[in-house]
Amino acid sequence: MQQAKPVRNPELKKAMEEAKKDPGMENSIRLLNEVVKARLLIPVSMDKDPQYDRKLEEVVLEKDTRISFELIKAASGDLYYPVFTDGEEMIKCEIEKDQHSMIVNFDDLAAILLMPQSGIAGFAINPMSDNLCFSKEMVASMKRDMEKEREEKQ
Repeated sequence: MQQAKPVRNPELKKAMEEAKKDPGMENSIRLLNEVVKARLLIPVSMDKDPQYDRKLEEVVLEKDTRISFELIKAASGDLYYPVFTDGEEMIKCEIEKDQHSMIVNFDDLAAILLMPQSGIAGFAINPMSDNLCFSKEMVASMKRDMEKEREEKQ
């Protein structure tokens, strides 16, 4: 049985640190590339607890389980999805006892954020420390650039 690996993003954390020290083009591009590659934690609430299937060796959600994504409010009043590079960063937020987390990547976040009815301003990585915010417009632009790059490679 393969043990689930904890989510860690040392390269993303390093890129965030370097971009804060020197926000030049090279560090900014490296940071964006690391964000796109990262596996992040997003806190969620579920109306039914997930079950672990020993045969499949994975967590299984019961059909029709409702998942609610947690939100944080910026000083401006805008709402953001909080996402975390690792469990240590997630613990810094005041999380309810029955809180769960899901592992998401940039494409997952973009899909959630860019739904027409979303009304969410963006996502914030490690809001209690780094507070690196990506606006909905920035995410849409990054997705367009990624799709254009994929088309050019074909």
